[in-house]
Amino acid sequence: MVKDYEIDFDLFNTLEIVKIFTFFELIEATKKKSISKELLNKKYKEYKVIINNKTLEKKYDKMFQKITGISIYKTMRLYKWGYIYILVNR
Repeated sequence: MVKDYEIDFDLFNTLEIVKIFTFFELIEATKKKSISKELLNKKYKEYKVIINNKTLEKKYDKMFQKITGISIYKTMRLYKWGYIYILVNR
């Protein structure tokens, strides 16, 4: 299902937009299945390089949470501490 993400398309090139959407899809997938911590960290680092502004990062997290009900910040924190496996498999 395609989501209506409120991305500032004029700020990014096509490859960056693809990487942003790929990261969003991966974050959503963490709620349905177990995702490799290494893969998620790699995609998160790519995302952070593209979204190299705290204000923009918070804006996108808030927008993403409004649309999906999932917080990027909280999901990454859970992965960092290793709790995501428990949430996925409960």
